Amino acid sequence: MKIFNIRKTKIHRHVFLATLAIASIITSPRAQQSAQPSADRVALYQALLDLNNPWTVMCVAAHPDDEDGTSLIVMRRKYGAHTVSLFSTFGEGGQNAIGPELYEELGAIRARETMAAAEIQGSEPHFLGLKDFGYSKTRDEAFKFWGHEEALRRMVLEIRRLRPDVIITNHSVTSNDHGQHQATALMVVEAFDAAADPNKFPEQLKDGVTTWQAQRLFVRARGNATPAADAQIVTIDPNEKDPIRGVVYAEEALRGLQKHATQGPWPKTFAEYATRFRAFSGQQGGAPGQLPMIRYALVKTAKGVAGMPAQESHNFVDGLRLADSVAAEAAIPQFNSSTLELANHPEAASQMLRGFQSTILATATTHPADPLRREMMREKFEHASALATGIYFQNQPSTGTVLPNSTLDMAIKIGNAGTETVNVTDCGPLTSDSEQRPVNNNERRVNHATAPASRVTPGAVITVPEKIQVPASAKINVPLAEHLYEPTGLGLTLVTRCSYEVSGTKLEIDLPTRVDVAPPVEIKSTEPSLLVLTPQTESRPPSLQVTVVSHLNQPTNVWVGAFGNAAGKPSMSLVESVPPPLASGESVNLRMNAKLRIQSFSNIEISAAIEKGKTRSIVSKATLPIIRADARVAPSLSVGYIRGFDFSLPNALNALGVESKEFSVDDVKTVDLSKFTSVIVDNRVYESKPELIAVNQKLLDYANAGGNLIVFYHKSDEWNPDPRRNRPQLAPYKLILGNERITDENAPITFIEPDHPLLNLPNKIGPDDFKDWIQERGLYYPREWDPQFHALLQSNDPGEGPLKGGLLVADYGKGHYIYTSMVWYRQLRAGVPGGYRMFANMISYGRVK
Repeated sequence: MKIFNIRKTKIHRHVFLATLAIASIITSPRAQQSAQPSADRVALYQALLDLNNPWTVMCVAAHPDDEDGTSLIVMRRKYGAHTVSLFSTFGEGGQNAIGPELYEELGAIRARETMAAAEIQGSEPHFLGLKDFGYSKTRDEAFKFWGHEEALRRMVLEIRRLRPDVIITNHSVTSNDHGQHQATALMVVEAFDAAADPNKFPEQLKDGVTTWQAQRLFVRARGNATPAADAQIVTIDPNEKDPIRGVVYAEEALRGLQKHATQGPWPKTFAEYATRFRAFSGQQGGAPGQLPMIRYALVKTAKGVAGMPAQESHNFVDGLRLADSVAAEAAIPQFNSSTLELANHPEAASQMLRGFQSTILATATTHPADPLRREMMREKFEHASALATGIYFQNQPSTGTVLPNSTLDMAIKIGNAGTETVNVTDCGPLTSDSEQRPVNNNERRVNHATAPASRVTPGAVITVPEKIQVPASAKINVPLAEHLYEPTGLGLTLVTRCSYEVSGTKLEIDLPTRVDVAPPVEIKSTEPSLLVLTPQTESRPPSLQVTVVSHLNQPTNVWVGAFGNAAGKPSMSLVESVPPPLASGESVNLRMNAKLRIQSFSNIEISAAIEKGKTRSIVSKATLPIIRADARVAPSLSVGYIRGFDFSLPNALNALGVESKEFSVDDVKTVDLSKFTSVIVDNRVYESKPELIAVNQKLLDYANAGGNLIVFYHKSDEWNPDPRRNRPQLAPYKLILGNERITDENAPITFIEPDHPLLNLPNKIGPDDFKDWIQERGLYYPREWDPQFHALLQSNDPGEGPLKGGLLVADYGKGHYIYTSMVWYRQLRAGVPGGYRMFANMISYGRVK
């Protein structure tokens, strides 16, 4: 089943808020101190707050960064709720604001970014693994890719596994934004009831998975929309200050957003964030420099659930009550002091928790009424007890990447910042059956022989060495981009359990460590990632660079070979290479120049093998597609380009056999541009390299003097004239972008000026050149332009009016200026022949008759 969790199991989900270097923790014991060091105090405060809240709040979102980070932070840091986020996709269909990775590679990065943001939010991210195919305008289009029933099945399963009491979402079924948002919103509404229905997806009800009825569903009220008069509203104040951390909750949410770097750039300050949010959302209210209130309307309530308070609430779980049997198992302690006061007096907190220990740990039953909630509360108690005692555990694995059926060396550092001596009686991995399911406390055991107790006196630090066996069945997830949609794609969690004793009180704690599982030798990359042959390059032997890395713990002979494959013919060896023995973690680049003509091959297969004597054991493979494009260029071209984050431009120019040079902004200032037949400004370069704006006039002067200046798409707020950002009109004539886009990659194309030279020389462009496109036609189409521009193409999504600004060309002085909003870079990267033919015409414009 394709459900993706950060961790392998439902246990061990409580994340430490403060991970401190042991040396800094124990610089001085806490004896005679009235308060902990700041980070310790914050961590204890949060742990005690968590221990008083048995509820789980889930935020459902379509993509990474769609989650409501502020509300998650408020529910965790103000109220102590267990918070989780559930994402329909990995966001792999979006644009990348920091690097060249797209599609699955981008999804792998965004999964990691989401995990980093979740650490700041104090939440736990999970993924449904549905395909992000790019921006869509309707939920019907989303379900065409996802399958309505399959998408719902995945969401129902995750609700049954995570068992949230309250579900919140930013998305609405009535919104007009992203179709994947609309589809996710509909799934949430349907899954709220379906998860509790034993007749819906009954095959899921095994291995500890049962039906589950969430109690409330809230949908965010966007902009200035007014909820129905009888709607029950929860209002979250994003400008409220955390009483112990001293920062505004929304400011912490901004820190989380900043972790989504591929979707930036994000505001650097809270004031800038508030200003941008107001401008983007159109929402009013609140003081300048602050964010508007966040409002959620209650749209579904389970039968028999207690109602919300009559007045407007600030907490999604207000008024909820646990069943008596569940409440007894959860054993929520009642503190006789405030959480803040207890955090300031850890010794008192420790004594109080020990007093509750017998109640909390004695309620385990053979058949608990709510085993996951029971397990969650046990983990919260163990975490709070360790912090109050002043005992700190830190896993230090020897490596973050392991092999199946290997042994991982683990150093467990244990520091005592408390006032009492701690005896650590045992540390070891959990047994395999405990790894697979929620268990009762008396079933939790380590697969480790009891060792002599280790004394940790106040102020001391010890290191306990441990060896963790990685299961032979562990699934490989390296590289993540190749395993993104697999259930184990985000890695393996190994759990060490430590037992310790303080003043006769026996305590335990789980220490999870997430590792990646790799093959013995990994083919890390091939350059190029696909081979495009054109009339200019089809007879040249291609240069192929392969990077391999060893994950073995001893030097290893690695053999790498490349084989040409053709339909109906045996594979043909092109080149073989044996590098020097590779040490663990060492990588090597192998340049393989194929000596044979490869026109007849459909792909090249790369194999990496471990070589022992005359025996080779293949452990990794990669496939390099070969694509042919009849794209001809004018002779003697020389192209300069200012590259964005993608490498589609240099790769395409190389495939076309064109001499090219990449420019920095400083190069633009100093280089004699007249030596180049065309200069290209890549996608969104005026945003990624804003210093280019100051020297843009030199680019315009180049075109005016006879050059051919080509500019690929930009966002409207990165391009349109803006005095506040010292951004003038960047094109030689008026050119104002809008936010319209054509998301249907098969949308019909109309040729407005079919006889225009740009559509005819040196390649005759026709409808077939727009077949097999990837993801979309174009985005951020111009909405106003000077009559000097010729609009050559027209297209539209179904049911919408035509957009004509996808390809604009104008004469400027002695030269030319081309602006295009069409996503040529995706077509070039994917090897779409028509994309290469049109690109060849653009760089040849004015050079062929």
